Amino acid sequence: MPDLNSVEHAWRAIESAATLEDVLQLTIAAAGDFGFAHAAIARHVHVQSGVLRPEVLSNYPQAWQDLFARRDYSLTSPILAACQRHGGAIRWTELETIIPLTRIQRQYLEEMRKLGLATGCTVASHMPDRPTVSAHFVVHDNSPLTSNMFMVAILLGTAVGQKARALWQAQLPDAPAGPAEKLSPRQVDCIKLVARGMTSWEIASELGISDQTVSEYLTDARRRLAVANRAQLVLKALKQGYFMLDDVTD
Repeated sequence: MPDLNSVEHAWRAIESAATLEDVLQLTIAAAGDFGFAHAAIARHVHVQSGVLRPEVLSNYPQAWQDLFARRDYSLTSPILAACQRHGGAIRWTELETIIPLTRIQRQYLEEMRKLGLATGCTVASHMPDRPTVSAHFVVHDNSPLTSNMFMVAILLGTAVGQKARALWQAQLPDAPAGPAEKLSPRQVDCIKLVARGMTSWEIASELGISDQTVSEYLTDARRRLAVANRAQLVLKALKQGYFMLDDVTD
């Protein structure tokens, strides 16, 4: 069993943290006592709140942070994607049971393995009409994640999620997207099918609507996102977090 007194002490310290950086540093210190080498906190894409890109704080190696930024992994991370589908605790070995991994996501995990970041777990916190917040814990140099470590991560991750959510909401308030930019769910459905390579007729058949209606949805969506063609529409909708790559790839 983990030292519950130490976990309780860390929990209370995290609850008293004044900033997100304080939360991260307290999490790193507490997790380190139980064998974790790195930790991270993330606020996920939530279009309705105006959060169009994930926000991540971590003490991951600089080599990984540079690669993450250079390859723009924030929108394709299989770990962040799995959090959107699965609340609570996730062992990274379970990712493929939660989402179908794309080629890019497999590359992501392989790059993590090369840098000694392959073994870990995540605790995701969901709340209606709010962005998902997640805490991430990495075991040193691809060593095994023990049951005790996983239990500690769940306890710490719960505290981190609660505090980080409160601080993000207070310090980085969620601003809803303007009505001229926000896409309707049906428009997003159409764009996803465009991303799969379907024509308007094929989309109409898939959704049970007329091809004229599909064209109207897509035309209005292009106007709302201020793009000129369907390719740009797919790219901008993806970047703004209306859907993720795993939503349109097999």
